[in-house]
Amino acid sequence: MTDDATERTLILGGGLSGVAAAYWLSRGGRQVLLVDQEDEVGGLAKSRPYHSEHGEFTYDIGPHRFHSSDRRVHEVTMEVLGENKVRRERCSRILLYDKFFDYPLKLGKALQQLPKPVMARALWDYGLQSMKNLFVKGSDDNFESWVVRRFGRKLFEIFFGVYTEKTWGVPCDQISSDWASQRISQSSLWDTVKKSLFKPKNTVRSLVSEFHYPKTGGIGEISRSFAREAEKLGAVIHRGCTVKAVLHGEDGVHTVRVMHADGREEEISTHDVLSTIPVTTLLRLLDPAPPTEVMKHLDSMRHRSMVFVYLILDRPQLTHDHWIYIPEKTLTVHRLSEFKNFSQECAPASKTLICAEITCDKGDEIWNKSDEDLREIAVHDVQAMGLIRPEEVLETFTHREIFAYPLYTLGYREHLDSVLGHIDGIARLDTTGRQGLFKYNNMDHSIAMGLGAADTILGRTADHRKVATGDEYFG
Repeated sequence: MTDDATERTLILGGGLSGVAAAYWLSRGGRQVLLVDQEDEVGGLAKSRPYHSEHGEFTYDIGPHRFHSSDRRVHEVTMEVLGENKVRRERCSRILLYDKFFDYPLKLGKALQQLPKPVMARALWDYGLQSMKNLFVKGSDDNFESWVVRRFGRKLFEIFFGVYTEKTWGVPCDQISSDWASQRISQSSLWDTVKKSLFKPKNTVRSLVSEFHYPKTGGIGEISRSFAREAEKLGAVIHRGCTVKAVLHGEDGVHTVRVMHADGREEEISTHDVLSTIPVTTLLRLLDPAPPTEVMKHLDSMRHRSMVFVYLILDRPQLTHDHWIYIPEKTLTVHRLSEFKNFSQECAPASKTLICAEITCDKGDEIWNKSDEDLREIAVHDVQAMGLIRPEEVLETFTHREIFAYPLYTLGYREHLDSVLGHIDGIARLDTTGRQGLFKYNNMDHSIAMGLGAADTILGRTADHRKVATGDEYFG
């Protein structure tokens, strides 16, 4: 493939959307150059090996599972993975009232496990709310009102409110109802009852029981596979390469200034640019810069950050769960996962590796804690859950991510639309993916966005921004 800037697509970011787009464009005969600031592609869906005196481990940046109702996404992903995959039955639980409940909730079992007064109050609140809904048109203007109107106040408090505020760090009435419609699969308690008693014809994402996972290499093997196949087709990938500026003029985008891992700066000419880096970062990289009235929207587009604490345990397995949700206010950790349950290859036979996730804001008290302090928090919480003894913890290490979750505060869509509108005014510049569209979606959505954006560049009919929109459950 010749190095002709007039035929080149430059992709910013090597997460799932970026590498999927690189692969699809390369298959379509396009010249592709992808730059990623990390030394390994995958973004939030990357994996890394961990070499320890206790053995060889593979860890992900939190738990991930691949499944998709999009036939093309499924087939393309299975194709690039080849034989390196296993199929698993989903197993996840939530800790409430010092008991573990299956998640998604199995109504019959939940009714048996919840304290009788709590369940009676929940059913009473639901009945009152249902009657109220018959006579008063409710509002869905925030997460709390959306859930209360459908489930009642008590169920909101038990299953939704505490965990959501713990994860996001803001009150539920300050979170957009988009978060509810995309993260709560059932539209009412009655809907939950029906789906518990009768198997639905069209299984929603929350009820999907099977998923795929790479046998070796962790979830990051999906991104690495896309990248490898793209490179075989002629794509060039610069790892450890940071974007410094995106230059554009009256005729659109034309050059990207980057800094390579060795400190060398380079200006790369290109025909078009597909960005998958955080859209807030992209806006700040534009040269010339956007007007003040556009830049001011960035102050209202925040990201929730995350600290991951990994614990190597002196036992072959902790639980059978892929992950456990922890809404308890007295505990700092909000989710626990065990990689060996995704693939036995992620840890030695006699040991296991678990991940304790703690949401935070960059620069806050949790973010700035030492690794030793984070270890103490994680060990304390997992012990308090009744799962481990402190002496079983052989080793710990940590990882931090700044752009973990886009924060869906009230009015975020207005700010996002203004930012995307400015980007759309620059010819041959596009943005996609979880980070590029400020969207908390799943792995398969990110792949679909990358494929769709590539289709657009190749002149095919596609609208990658419609992926993961509307009241579609993402769980």
